[in-house]
Amino acid sequence: MHYHKQVIGIVVVTLVILGGSFFILNRQSDLEDSTPSYQFDYTTVSSDTLILGEGYKRFTHPLYGFSIEYPEELDITTFDEEEGGETVIFQSREDESVALEEKVGFQIFVSPFEEDSVLTLERIREDLPFATIEEPLEVIIGTKTGQNTSALLFWSEDSAIGRTREVWFVHENYLYEITTFAHLDTLLADILSTWSFNIE
Repeated sequence: MHYHKQVIGIVVVTLVILGGSFFILNRQSDLEDSTPSYQFDYTTVSSDTLILGEGYKRFTHPLYGFSIEYPEELDITTFDEEEGGETVIFQSREDESVALEEKVGFQIFVSPFEEDSVLTLERIREDLPFATIEEPLEVIIGTKTGQNTSALLFWSEDSAIGRTREVWFVHENYLYEITTFAHLDTLLADILSTWSFNIE
């Protein structure tokens, strides 16, 4: 899901849910022609040093300082957003010819955020009272790295692909939105258990 928005508190970023086009369906041509804006730091290649083991790689973002493990068959593409934001897309290039229920991929949208506190449903509702947010649940990500980060997990709807799984949280004045297909709920949980921020 790729979005264009202005950052005005949380309302900017939540437009992602309401009217954006999901990246896995609509950005395929961009993925084929685009060039990453930075070199990806694959800090680990040996499966025995990865939390999720064989079949995964680790991605470390050079600017925001987060690391995450992801399925090795996924390619990574980045898109710069307005107001200093960025979208990082993890997606198989074969997804264009694959049925919707078999697609694999997710995205991480990062945007400057004026607050630095635990994100709650009430906070989102202040700006987006009509947003589709179903079964919200406060969760902890990064459990397998020991860097437990509070996040809001919920189901939403996208006009292009239907039901989506969302995980949103705030860290050091940045809002992180992780989005994937509903059928990848379990996979996303595994991936987010490996989330960590580099600590110098």
